[in-house]
Parts: sequence; structure tokens; C-alpha cells
Amino acid sequence: MKRKLIRLAEKTLVVSVPVAWAKAQGLEKGDEVSCVVSDTKLILTPPKKTSITKSITIDIKNVTERVLRWQISSLHKQGFDEIIVTSFSEKQYAVIEDLVKNLFIGFIVKDKSNLRIVIGQVAVVDADEFDATLRRSFRLLNTMIDETQKSFVEQDIVLLHKQKDNEQLNNKLTNFCERLLNKSLTQKDNGHFWYVIAWNLEKIADNFKYLAKQVSEIKKSTPNTLLLFEQLSSYAKEYYDVFYNFTFEKLSALSLLKKDLESLCLLMLNSADMQERLIAHFMHIVVLQFADFSASLIALRFIGASE
Repeated sequence: MKRKLIRLAEKTLVVSVPVAWAKAQGLEKGDEVSCVVSDTKLILTPPKKTSITKSITIDIKNVTERVLRWQISSLHKQGFDEIIVTSFSEKQYAVIEDLVKNLFIGFIVKDKSNLRIVIGQVAVVDADEFDATLRRSFRLLNTMIDETQKSFVEQDIVLLHKQKDNEQLNNKLTNFCERLLNKSLTQKDNGHFWYVIAWNLEKIADNFKYLAKQVSEIKKSTPNTLLLFEQLSSYAKEYYDVFYNFTFEKLSALSLLKKDLESLCLLMLNSADMQERLIAHFMHIVVLQFADFSASLIALRFIGASE
């Protein structure tokens, strides 16, 4: 569809918009639209309409706690604004309350009766928060690695178990990002690549929760343990840097550091005591999961030269 530019006054050019589009957006004479210049594109966005509530009803009779968490979390990520739950027990209600409080941003239990629970969005979702939220999740991972290292150095089991809370916060951040992506409120052109990033950030954080569960007491750290944490901390921080300041040189350097980390992990898995093996096991998974970013990272950051 093409439109001719019309001169209006000495320095103003005007272009008409398609009537069908204007009607579909409910636009009338005098309405304002947002106008954004993006490279060679001029993007017009109509005012936000009152959105239609996307609602679903589920029956959770005889559903286990694990499956219930999967179901509710999945529906939240899919972009439902209202989830109506029927045939629930008080134990299941406690699970739902926990999810709403600790995992869903901007949601509350809006109504509860003997017949149903209504979970609903009450805060306006600001898609502009996507980048800041994703960055926060990246930085939180760096904090988790550093605090886990400190807990072993200082033999502080309380600090180690604090990572369970950090993992829960990470879930909240990444779930928010995934919901925005699934609702197509942000990153519409490359949402699938961004989803891989958010999903991986969530999975990496899980390992520190698992490690905290497995270690009942902390023994004095060996040189290999300390070296592993130091290298992993550097690896995570450099991955954050290459994600937001991409070059292939940085990515190549990361691949070399990955090999060193893998070698150290395998050495500890083959020769260390049980506690060090546990550390090496979970840290090895972290290294591999960070590496899983690479394909999506390149797709998002590398723009090949056009002919």
C-alpha cells in the first residue's frame, strides 16, 4: 500500500492513513497517535484501548501440588489476565496463594468462595519494563554465584540457603518477561529468541537452589573449589557483558573460558570428595546452560552485512 506525501505549509509534509485501519482502531478526527522514527520506518501507534480480559476456567479436583503449580504458572505465562479455579481444597488454595504472592507480578486473588477462586491482574503491565527486568535477572545470577562462593569460603550455611530466596525472585523476574513476550507486548520481531534467554536465566538459577538443598553443612573450601567459583563468577559477568556489548571477539574468549571451566569441573567430579563433587556437578550444569545462550545471543545481536 502506497501513499503520496502532501505539502501543508512551507515545511510540513502530510500523509493520509488507510481508512480501514483508522476504523479498526476506533480513530476519529482530532485523535492523537504516537509517532516514532525507527531507522527508515515511521511507526504510528494508536492510543491504548481498554483491553479485553483473557480469561480461563480450570477444574483442579485431585490435581497434585506439583501439577497445580505447573498449570497455574503456565496459564500466567501464556498471558491470561484472569484464571478461575474450581473444585479446590484448602491445601490447593494455599499453593495458589503462594504462587500469586511470590511468582506473579501485578496479580492478586480477587475473589474466593466455596465454589471458585479468581486470580486476576490488577496492575497495568508496563512492557517498557522488559529490558530492565531481564537485566536485573542477569545481575541477580551474578549475585547468586558470588554469594554461594562466599558461603563456602566463610562456611556460612545460612548464606547458602539464602539462594533459595534469590532463586524465587529470579523466577518472578523471568516469569514476568515470559508473560510479556507471550502476550506480544514487547520484542515482537524476535520474541522467540528473547524467550530462550529468559527461560535459560530461570533454569541457571535453579542450580543454586538445588545445591543449597544438597549441602547440609559446609566444609573448608579447597583451592580447586575456590578456583571454580572465581572462574565461574568471571564467566557469568563476561557473559552479561557480551550480551549487552556484543562482539565475536568477546564470544570467542568466552568459549575458551568455558573449556577451562569444563576441564576443572570434570577434574573435581573424578577426584574430589562428595561435597566438591556436588559443587562441580551443579557448576558444570551452569556453564553448559550459559553456553546455550549463544545461538539466541547471536541471532539478537549480530546483523550481517547486506549485499
